[in-house]
Amino acid sequence: MDSYRIVINEILEINSQLLSLFSAAKSIPGMSDYSFGDWEKTCGNLPKHLTENIVRVAVIGPIKSGKSTFLNSVFKGDYVKRGAGVVTSIVTRVRSGERLRASLFFKSWGEVNADMQQALVLFPSLNWRTENGKFDIRIDKERRELQRALADVSSDQLITHDTRNINNVLLSSYLKGYDTARAFLGRENTVKRYKDDLFAEHKAFAGDETLAVYLKDILLEISSGSVKSNIEIADCQGSDSSNPLHLAMIQDYLMLTHLIVYVVSSRTGLRQADIRFLSMIKKMGIIDNIFFVINCDFSEHESIRDLQRLVDRVQEELSMIKPEPQIYAFSALYNLFSSLSEIPSKKDRLRFEQWKADTELADFSKLESNRFNTVFYEHLAQKRKSLLLENHIERLGVMSKGIADWIDLNRDVLANNADRKKMLLDRIRRHQQRLNQLKSAIKNSLSGAIPVIKKELHLDVNRFLDAQAGDMVTDIENFISNYSFSAGRYEESLQSAGFSRTLYHVFQEFKHAVDTFIAEVINPEIIRFIRSKEVQIGDYFQAVIDPFDTMVDDAYHEYMGLSDRNKSSDVNLSGNAAPKINAVIQESGLVRPPLIANMSYSTKIKTEAYMRLGYYRVSGRLKKIVKRSANAYGEEALKALNDGVQRMKRETKQSIIFHFKDYQENLKFSYLYKLVEATAASYAQALLDHFQAHFFDLSSTIEQISSSQHDKDQAAKIFNEMDPVSRELNNRIHRIRNSIAQA
Repeated sequence: MDSYRIVINEILEINSQLLSLFSAAKSIPGMSDYSFGDWEKTCGNLPKHLTENIVRVAVIGPIKSGKSTFLNSVFKGDYVKRGAGVVTSIVTRVRSGERLRASLFFKSWGEVNADMQQALVLFPSLNWRTENGKFDIRIDKERRELQRALADVSSDQLITHDTRNINNVLLSSYLKGYDTARAFLGRENTVKRYKDDLFAEHKAFAGDETLAVYLKDILLEISSGSVKSNIEIADCQGSDSSNPLHLAMIQDYLMLTHLIVYVVSSRTGLRQADIRFLSMIKKMGIIDNIFFVINCDFSEHESIRDLQRLVDRVQEELSMIKPEPQIYAFSALYNLFSSLSEIPSKKDRLRFEQWKADTELADFSKLESNRFNTVFYEHLAQKRKSLLLENHIERLGVMSKGIADWIDLNRDVLANNADRKKMLLDRIRRHQQRLNQLKSAIKNSLSGAIPVIKKELHLDVNRFLDAQAGDMVTDIENFISNYSFSAGRYEESLQSAGFSRTLYHVFQEFKHAVDTFIAEVINPEIIRFIRSKEVQIGDYFQAVIDPFDTMVDDAYHEYMGLSDRNKSSDVNLSGNAAPKINAVIQESGLVRPPLIANMSYSTKIKTEAYMRLGYYRVSGRLKKIVKRSANAYGEEALKALNDGVQRMKRETKQSIIFHFKDYQENLKFSYLYKLVEATAASYAQALLDHFQAHFFDLSSTIEQISSSQHDKDQAAKIFNEMDPVSRELNNRIHRIRNSIAQA
């Protein structure tokens, strides 16, 4: 059993014993209706929180670098389908589970049609479209007509930026996969699961772009001892994908991750696309939590010296982005083959035998793998403990200490004669009145702080994202305004393909440029901004409760001295009790607004462009009559095309303003404001947890217990039995706290 699971089990035992102490207290005569308030609720919810919290690891890197092979080698089996196609934007998440299970999360029909609708903007030769222009893939006639239209698109329209046109591939994939995928889709999102012997059937979807295009997400659960519970490792789309929306999908997942593994192929080394992507990660502020794996292809290197030269070069290049990068060079495929009891493919078996024979490279790979595994799993263990357990153990410590103090005070009161008891109860009531005032002051301060920080965030978010003055919108508008378009480049296309197809091609290039700029330049800045606001919220509430530090400490020591017995405490009840903002985010279940958003571009672009073309053609005929000179159709079309681009720019700017206005409000009201409220509640709960034992009204309970000597003796007996249990719990919590701090 790993150390994390040992700590988890001990925490659950402590939690169970605390609940037993609460039950024991209620067995005291006269205390059956006694309530320990939020303490009982916290203990009751703790097992659920322990299982729900996840440490996430993202495996990223360019296409064909070996990300899926690396992930398979980690789980010691060929579980993840390799090469899901450049059209797909899914992230395959893998967790440890008790049995093999693959969960495929499908898009709804509405999401599929929305995807296709965007891809069809300005698509040529679509006279068959319905009046409102709403495409529905479920209608046979519309599928047939779209298939015919795609077949008519000329070859030059199928290539954009030296690769297949993203939209044509998307449309074609949807049509080809429709007959198979339609059985799994519905009005709402649906999930299809493959278990045990049927597990491998999920690969039919993950590895075929005509089916994978219908997926939103894949979650694999694998019964592997190599990856512990509460850890999720995700295989992300290639960072050099030709589709900038894929990059936005990766960014959305990176916002959730605690650790990144960046895979580089030894065949290519570090390329310009890698440098650009890593620079983006640095802008996002998450470059510190990254490991680099050079996935070695033994067939590409003649000797260990040749491989070492590549490693040195990659390290030198990476050092420009991240000082002293952690780099490990080994063959993920060799590791995968080594973990399999049998290699199915004869070709792979021969290759594996050949690699084993080259002992120099094989031994180097093994050493590097061991070095990586040691650091990687130690880092994961530390993350699991600090991120998932620290907050829970602190709250258990507060409750355990509080119940011990409550037991002490009750025993002291019971042990005295009637006069002394009356004096103690009077002192306790006065103390509780003071605590109520302090409690009220804390609540009022935190409550009053909420609108203040919300106002600050409102101004900050508006300054950053506002359509009129926000930096981000201004940057995008400047990019659009400065987008270079030369109509002369498309003269040949106008002659051969016609105006409609050329306009579509121009639009696709323009949209690709805008989406790429947003993904590579704007999104990292948004992520950095959001993370800075999260830190600001945590720091703000910490500053709010800091002035209460001394007052809380004094109140606690006054409480400890009520019975005139010398007791001391080494706990700081304010600063150390404050929850970390990452823990608040995780436990609240709040999700940052997704970055990926298809912008809506109006078909008015096409309508206006054709009107302009008609105008120029009529104007051209008039000129011919007046000047008796030939005016080529190409000149008229080029003018109309140029006007069409200007319309694209105007429409795109309007779309950008609408999108960022929506994102701006969503960020404020659906995330940051809710995070403010969750943080205030969490800080208040952390402070008030310390006071829980102080607010119990002991007078009526003590009077009931004192009504008979038998009840008094019975109560004293139960308190005496509870006392050593509570003190042992304190000792155990202290040991766990130290082990987490030293991890």
